[in-house]
Parts: sequence; C-alpha cells; structure tokens
Amino acid sequence: MIWRSRSALFLAAILALPSIPLSAQVVQPGRGQQRNRLEQRLRQGFQQSIQAQLGLEPGQMRSIQEVLRSFDEERSELSRAQASVRLRLRDSSLRDIGEPEARNLLQEMVDLQERELDLYRNEQARLLELMNPVQLVRFYQLRDQLGQRVQQLRQGRGQGGGPGGMRAPGGAAGTGGGPFR
Repeated sequence: MIWRSRSALFLAAILALPSIPLSAQVVQPGRGQQRNRLEQRLRQGFQQSIQAQLGLEPGQMRSIQEVLRSFDEERSELSRAQASVRLRLRDSSLRDIGEPEARNLLQEMVDLQERELDLYRNEQARLLELMNPVQLVRFYQLRDQLGQRVQQLRQGRGQGGGPGGMRAPGGAAGTGGGPFR
C-alpha cells in the first residue's frame, strides 16, 4: 500500500512541475531533447485526458495542479530524507551498528513512512474538495498510467524495445520490497 502512495507522490510531482529531467544519464545530443518533448506531450495529453474523461472544467484542472504543487516542498523534503536513509542502509559500517543506533534507524524509517502516509492523506483530502471520490480514483488510475509511460521513457524503452519510443503500459512503476522503493 505504501509503495502506491510513493508512486502517487512521484506522479503528483510530474503533473505539478513544469519540467522534470527524464534521466541523470549522459545522452547523445538531441536524445534528451527528444525525451523531454515526449514527456511534455505525455503531460499535456494527461491533462487533456483528465479534463475530458472526468468532465472537469479548465479552472478545476488548474485548481488540481495548484493543490499538487502545494505539497511539492514537503514531498521534496521527504524524498531527501528517504534518500538519506537509503544511503545509510547501504553503508558497510552498519555491520558494526549497536542496538541503540539500530533502534534509532528503525524508528526513523517508521517516522518517514508515517510522514509519507500523512502527506498522501492530506493531499487526497484536498483533492476530494475538487473532485468526487469516483473522479479521484479515476484520476489516480490515469496518473498511474502516465507514470508507467514516463518510467518507460526514463528506462529508454519504446515501441519495439528501442530507446526513445512509447510502448503500452506494463507493470506498475515503483513496486519494490523494501522501504522507500
């Protein structure tokens, strides 16, 4: 359940931000621009699809984007804290960790999970002020599909398996077995 909220938080950031780099990899000249254009088209198509499929007015869509943006700072801070814990978990010195330090680290992991859940609940409550529950569920469904497509772009998968193109959505992005995956 928590991985779904992380996926939703990631996707909210995609919808809210004007531009998100698709990869930290070094790409050939023009490839990054092509991916950025594809992502922008996906985002625009997503917004148009949301409006059409949910019967939202343009003002409602702007309000939805404002709500999502209003959580960006907290989402970014939470993401940085989770990344810090992930780095610490990879540290080889954890082999020598004592019980008090281990308990503190475990509590920090739980605290971050709770913060993430609170963020998700608050964002959902605000979105429910703009959409009814059926619309919001459909919104999450469409947003998940967009996230899958963006993930495919980031991984360089496309039609026919070649880089840069599009393919029908596959498995859910963000699935993983541990904390913060």
